[in-house]
Amino acid sequence: MEQPDGYVDPTYPEKVCRLLQALYGLRQAPKMWYAKLDAFLKSLGFDKIDLDACVYLLLDDGEIIIVLVYVDDLVLVASSLAAILKIKDALHKRFEMKDLSEAKVILGLDMRRHKALSTLKLSLGKYVAQALETSGMSECNPIGTPLELGLRLVKADKSDDTLPYREAVGSLMYLLVGTRLDLAFAIGKLSRFVSCYGKAHWAVIKHCIQYVKGSMEKGLVFDKNSSCVLRGFSDANTAGDHET
Repeated sequence: MEQPDGYVDPTYPEKVCRLLQALYGLRQAPKMWYAKLDAFLKSLGFDKIDLDACVYLLLDDGEIIIVLVYVDDLVLVASSLAAILKIKDALHKRFEMKDLSEAKVILGLDMRRHKALSTLKLSLGKYVAQALETSGMSECNPIGTPLELGLRLVKADKSDDTLPYREAVGSLMYLLVGTRLDLAFAIGKLSRFVSCYGKAHWAVIKHCIQYVKGSMEKGLVFDKNSSCVLRGFSDANTAGDHET
């Protein structure tokens, strides 16, 4: 470390400056910003939920208010517009901020509200288009299934680093975590080979990408008029791991 240009003390040239306030862009700045925002939200009565440090919840006179934090971007969700306006007003008084109105896109996630049908659809169509372009598969032919039936894969002796296999698995995993639960089995299988892949594995992941190409608009639909029932499926087998 050294003293900044123009502020060198000739008497103590070997000493450095002690920073009295966190500056944007320095390593501790994100931590200091999060600490300030955390303290402010808690002063309003919000509680940080245990499962995610970036989700804050407030129950106020029958109102449910949720604040989602991504660095310095906030998404407000509430059971009424009045509750949202109340929190916005408090945030405006404390921080210099922009109101981007109704949320439509965040982190590549498209949010489409159909007020007449009382539905909300979450999808990653734009992200899929970008991922296809990055992988050079924008013009690939769509396929109806993510994996071939009865597919068997074994570890390669040595990974082929010329293939962007890890990047492709990462892109598909982001889809899975976001809205594409139908990719869970395929990604679980492909993720086992990120340290030992070859051309055979790349062919399989290209097949999965072709499936994504044919189902770009798939996503999660929340319907106010339907019951919310969580269903899970499993595909258990005996001695299915050919490596062990």
